[in-house]
Amino acid sequence: MEIDKLLLDASLARLHHLVPSQVELAKLVSEVVQAVTEIFDLTGAGVLLVDADRALRSIAASDSNGALFERAQEEFGEGPCVESFITDEIVVCADIASDPRWPRVTPTLVEGGIRAVLGVPVRLGGGPIGTLNVAADKPRAWNDTERDAMVHFGAVLENLLLAGLIADRNDKLARQLQYALEYRVPIERAVGYLMATMKTDQVSAFETLRRTARNERRRVSELAEEILARQRVL
Repeated sequence: MEIDKLLLDASLARLHHLVPSQVELAKLVSEVVQAVTEIFDLTGAGVLLVDADRALRSIAASDSNGALFERAQEEFGEGPCVESFITDEIVVCADIASDPRWPRVTPTLVEGGIRAVLGVPVRLGGGPIGTLNVAADKPRAWNDTERDAMVHFGAVLENLLLAGLIADRNDKLARQLQYALEYRVPIERAVGYLMATMKTDQVSAFETLRRTARNERRRVSELAEEILARQRVL
């Protein structure tokens, strides 16, 4: 669908005027998610953020559909939004039911009414710390205006998160952002190391890291640091 440019500009302008020092950071993230849902007329939307325990965790969802969309990828450790985070690129899927890239999570998403997906990386400190994601309940060929709009919303979200950190907030989400910035680098480096030693791609290396940590009931970041210190071979 074509995005209403006037509505988009008004929505972005309103979000730009939010003040992180005066509003709870989690509420600001929810405001972005709701704005995205309204502009795109979507089934669901949400934000995934990296942390030390589970690699990616859902921190905001538009509704129950958005929550299912986020939780399924968090649980299986794969999906378009996970891939967007790992590759630091926009990931587009017109119909997940016929897309072979994420075989384990696809049945859950399709059963939950998710068909088309668009995810953009959210960056702080020079690299991705999570993703902003949208989903539709019917196959959808995402056009350039929709992709551009998502990039703009992602940039607004980045600015709000950064402003929240600068304001030295001590709420739960601000602390999670600090974790995200701290643990992103060793996880990225461990993924790169596994790619080289296992002769595999980014997505497979990330899933190996996440699955091993989960099976051993350990933090992904701890396992990543062991791998980098050559104290562990997978």
